[in-house]
Amino acid sequence: MDPIYTQVPELETVSEAEVKLETVRNNITMKAGDQASLLGTTADATQLLLFGFTSLVAALNTANSLADVREAAAPFNDLAVAFQAKVESGDVKLPFMAKGLESVVTDIEQRATAVAEVLQSATEGGN
Repeated sequence: MDPIYTQVPELETVSEAEVKLETVRNNITMKAGDQASLLGTTADATQLLLFGFTSLVAALNTANSLADVREAAAPFNDLAVAFQAKVESGDVKLPFMAKGLESVVTDIEQRATAVAEVLQSATEGGN
């Protein structure tokens, strides 16, 4: 065989699904931002949720009445009502809704389990 052909690696077959996934990811990057920007927005959202949740839990822990519960929820109520209205009107679209709840939950379960198994294996002396 000609030496030039022996040095060319075999071409990997790319499935139609892989091409479609890459196209979707490229479109997300062009329209919504690069991975670092998306990660930053995700971090902001997570921190906002954590702050709101912990504030609510701390306030509910001392609540003695329904009025106290309402007072505990008040700081984030306006934000929640406005955000819900935007989602319900279609002004804000959430990716999990477009992907489908079942698909998103399955993805979360699979990825969380895979990460947990890797961490567990590492703590047990595995690779």
